[in-house]
Amino acid sequence: MKINIIFFILLNVIFKINCHDDFKYYAARTDTRKCDNYEKPRCGGYYVKELNTGKEEMETYVSEINQQDDIGVVNENKIRNAPPYHIVFRGILNRDYLNDVDTAEAHNIYRLMPMPGKTFNLTKDTNFYTLGNPHNLLVPQLNEDDEKNRFKTLVCQDYPKNIKNIQTNWMEYLINTGNSVFTVNSITITNNITTTSDKDGKKYDDDYEKIINNNWKPKYEYNIDNLFISLTNSNNCPKKIQEIRCVLGLVATYVRSFNHCYIFFECAPRSPEKCQSSIAPICPRGYSLTSIPSYPHGCLVFYCDPSFLFFNY
Repeated sequence: MKINIIFFILLNVIFKINCHDDFKYYAARTDTRKCDNYEKPRCGGYYVKELNTGKEEMETYVSEINQQDDIGVVNENKIRNAPPYHIVFRGILNRDYLNDVDTAEAHNIYRLMPMPGKTFNLTKDTNFYTLGNPHNLLVPQLNEDDEKNRFKTLVCQDYPKNIKNIQTNWMEYLINTGNSVFTVNSITITNNITTTSDKDGKKYDDDYEKIINNNWKPKYEYNIDNLFISLTNSNNCPKKIQEIRCVLGLVATYVRSFNHCYIFFECAPRSPEKCQSSIAPICPRGYSLTSIPSYPHGCLVFYCDPSFLFFNY
């Protein structure tokens, strides 16, 4: 009896490991149909579409997106209230034979950081990438051995340009640790020779063929234009800033780390006259203003953060 139980457990573990090889990436949109109770679970779930196949994928209806314990639990409203295809998850689809419907099993969930004035459109040509992902199955990465597909230089220019006061080292942390997936929109060959642009806006060297014939390998620059950040990346930071009481005339100052932790720095002289240039910015739609008193005068430092990090919509 014990042997049978042990065998069953081992078989279950092996099955789960093998299933991990089947993990894929999907984009999701909420089923917005009005559903009566008798229509559920075949109504009111999500429509998902497999990514990076290079062809126009049909949507698959799933009754729910089951979040796995290994990633932590995200409030479902952050998923349900996201615009169409602003949610990407890594996982598999399973069949619920009892209700004759598919369900999704999610092991990583990402949401798009909105770009002001821009609408995200998912097409068959939209390719997603990731860096530093610790999982055994990744979003297809640009091949290091392929000259035309190489992340020699990866930049994220559009977000800081369009969203003032966004924390750039936090974005870099999410990108470099695999806590994000993203799309790229430009390829630039970088060298000392002048460049030209084709009709798609891509830049190429005027003497590209000559350079290739001389075995000179150009450097490519890839710009991230859509960044989907992990909703399940726990930074283990306190929910609120730890209250530090300073003596009269001093104010507690903080720094915000690359993973959004608020760290007490020291008590500093309160100097309002030094803070006249510290003016709160207007964050674009989809972003919320946060601030912390900073060293050395207690002036507020402002950040524009994605609103969905703080609110369940």
